[in-house]
Amino acid sequence: MNEAPKKWVYKSSTLLADLHNKLDPRRFYWITPTFSGIVGFVLGVNYGIPVIEEVVVVYDGAVVARPQGSRKTSIIGQYDDLVRSWKYLLSSAGLTVPEWMAAEALFAMRIGYVFETNA
Repeated sequence: MNEAPKKWVYKSSTLLADLHNKLDPRRFYWITPTFSGIVGFVLGVNYGIPVIEEVVVVYDGAVVARPQGSRKTSIIGQYDDLVRSWKYLLSSAGLTVPEWMAAEALFAMRIGYVFETNA
């Protein structure tokens, strides 16, 4: 009897731990403190000071963030720049296909792909 070879599948706990390690902003010299906070927000970990608790993309493409423990928000950049930086981070991190898919899904869930972009 020929059995189909079993494909290796990540366990979700391993996948998220690998993403946390590979996307850790301390591994990349080019990441700004603000982008570190965004990466932490997407992954659900405390990267960056202050820790970002909420991110909203407004109609004109501005990205507005609210730090943890604050009621005030501030504009932290443009959506196109954020997506471009996110894609560059993913391509620089050496992710496997399942890791890349999980990272993109987390970004889509936490921030969203709201505008067509050429990034």
